[in-house]
Amino acid sequence: MPLHFDSKEFGNRRNRLLELMAGSELDGMLIFRQESMFYLTGYDSFGYVFFQCLFLGGDGKLILLTRVPDLRQAQNTSIVEDIR
Repeated sequence: MPLHFDSKEFGNRRNRLLELMAGSELDGMLIFRQESMFYLTGYDSFGYVFFQCLFLGGDGKLILLTRVPDLRQAQNTSIVEDIR
C-alpha cells in the first residue's frame, strides 16, 4: 500500500515536532493517539482500540510498539523502520 504523503512531507512534520520538543526541553515523546501516529508516519491501523505506542526521540528516531497482528500493516503503511 503506498503512503499517502512522500517522505519529505513526513520529514517536515517530524522536524516541526522536534523543534517544539527542543523548545520544551523534551528528550523524547510517547505518542498514543492513532491520528498522531498517522500524521507523523503514515501508519494506518485497524487496531486502534488496542495498545500501540510511537516513540519519537529527540534525535528524530522513531520506534513503534504494536501488536504482532499489526506488524505487517505497520511495515506496509508507515515510514517507521524500527517496529517491535
